[in-house]
Amino acid sequence: MALVGKPCPTITGLTFIKGQPVAIPCQGTPMVVEFWATWCGPCRAAFPHLSQLAQKHRSKGLVVVGVNMEEDSPQIRAFVQQQGAKMDYTVAVDGSGQAAQALMGAAGVSGIPHAFIIDASGTIRHHGHPMEPRFAQVLDQVCSQAPPEAAAGAAASGNGDASAAPKPERQLPPITASREELMAQPVRQLKQILEERGIGFGDLSEKGELVDRILQRCTHVTYYAS
Repeated sequence: MALVGKPCPTITGLTFIKGQPVAIPCQGTPMVVEFWATWCGPCRAAFPHLSQLAQKHRSKGLVVVGVNMEEDSPQIRAFVQQQGAKMDYTVAVDGSGQAAQALMGAAGVSGIPHAFIIDASGTIRHHGHPMEPRFAQVLDQVCSQAPPEAAAGAAASGNGDASAAPKPERQLPPITASREELMAQPVRQLKQILEERGIGFGDLSEKGELVDRILQRCTHVTYYAS
């Protein structure tokens, strides 16, 4: 468990296919990041259990992200849709393998399902099979220590609840423009990039700050807008 007690690396390259896109780690928010595949029977068996954990700790702000380790495809999206309430949490695809390398690779594990518990400070507290009793025990402890603002943020975002998340219709691919190119765009255009992705900017006053937020939040994640 070499990663336990260490800061979670910033995860990039995910395509979110269910629920709202979320940064990993997300400061102030406890998280479970679980790796799975459609061909993995034990992974499918863990879906309802992960949903139960998500529901149990939703009031504490817990965000569960199921990260598929295959290439993004219509078949995977259809598979996730067919699961319905069995997968009552956020789902993303790690088509590039960056997320798996950052967590699974760094932990020296390859078997799935395998999940990581990240506390509200962004520290990895545990990783292992999500259906092991120890996993639930650590998660209980982490969520009990989550700050009140974590629960408030989860309530505002819907926390990956299928009933709260709109059905994706329009794909907003990662921004590929450089900082110089973004600085050359009008402020109105920069705000539109953030607004259509549901990213707040009311706390920003300078053009450079808008550009920084775009580079931090919009260059590695595919967003969807209804």
